[in-house]
Amino acid sequence: MEEIGATIGPASEFLTLTEPGEVTVVQHFFRADVLDMDLNRRSGPELDDSDIGDFSPVRVTLDASAVQALELHPPELADYLQEHAETWGT
Repeated sequence: MEEIGATIGPASEFLTLTEPGEVTVVQHFFRADVLDMDLNRRSGPELDDSDIGDFSPVRVTLDASAVQALELHPPELADYLQEHAETWGT
C-alpha cells in the first residue's frame, strides 16, 4: 500500500458489484488490517501540491455511525460497511 507507506495483513474480498451496460463495470472491494504505516515512504505528485487536497490517513472507528458519516460511494458499499463494520472490530 504505497499510498500510505503501509504494510498490511492478508486481504480478503468482501464485496463485488457489477454494473451492466454497454461496458460492464465490475468493482471488487477488499479489507485488510494495516499492520504499520510509514508516511515518509509515500510518494507521488499529489503529495507535493497542497491545492489538490490533504492526503493524510484518517482513522475511523468501526461502528455504523462513524462509517455513515464518511458518505462513501457507491451506496452499496456504504450500506454493506454500515451493516458489518461493528462485527469486523471484534
